[in-house]
Amino acid sequence: MKHPRTLTLLGLGLCLAQGSTQAAPQLYETGPAEDAAFVRFIDALPTALDVRAGKGAHIALTPEERATTWQPVKARAALGATLEQGGRSEKVELSVEPSEFVNVVAVPDGAGWRVEIGREKPDDFSAHKVSLGLLNLDTACSRASLRVAGKTVMIVEGVAPRETRRRQINPVALSVDLLCDGQPSGSPLDLGSLRAGERWTLLAHPSPAGTRLLPILDRMP
Repeated sequence: MKHPRTLTLLGLGLCLAQGSTQAAPQLYETGPAEDAAFVRFIDALPTALDVRAGKGAHIALTPEERATTWQPVKARAALGATLEQGGRSEKVELSVEPSEFVNVVAVPDGAGWRVEIGREKPDDFSAHKVSLGLLNLDTACSRASLRVAGKTVMIVEGVAPRETRRRQINPVALSVDLLCDGQPSGSPLDLGSLRAGERWTLLAHPSPAGTRLLPILDRMP
């Protein structure tokens, strides 16, 4: 069954590369630097997801390679994509604002799946800190928070569904707990030793066992 969905997005450049996200020729004009916008696709499903866009461009996301790099596109340019998994497809039509970063994510939805969109205009780039963001894509988790695992130290708090909240932290070894409405959800997530200049987005997404975290390292092409 096809379920059209209209959203706002940028452009994207994708390729089929033996199951990996190798660089692809840019499919759309990116425009002047001040109009740059970015989009990426993420597979939060337990199985592979096909993404098709532009003039036949295609990439397969897998549990081992869940996300594309950030793809620069021209701001406010309307583009389309089709996500396919398990014999079902979801059409997405998008356009994105200048300086906006848009995540297009396939998340579990009962016995099936659906597409969720997360938008952000980050302004916290630093070569000396680690940027850690929480993107809440589970409507059942009305207020998502990140806490240092086993402690009472909060990193970000009260993130509403489809919103992102971000904080700069020191480059240290870190494990985090996800809280939904003040209650722990799932096991602690070990992020390992974080490095200065890295940017991470932790996706809070639905699963059969409740809201869970999926760590995504933000990568430019």
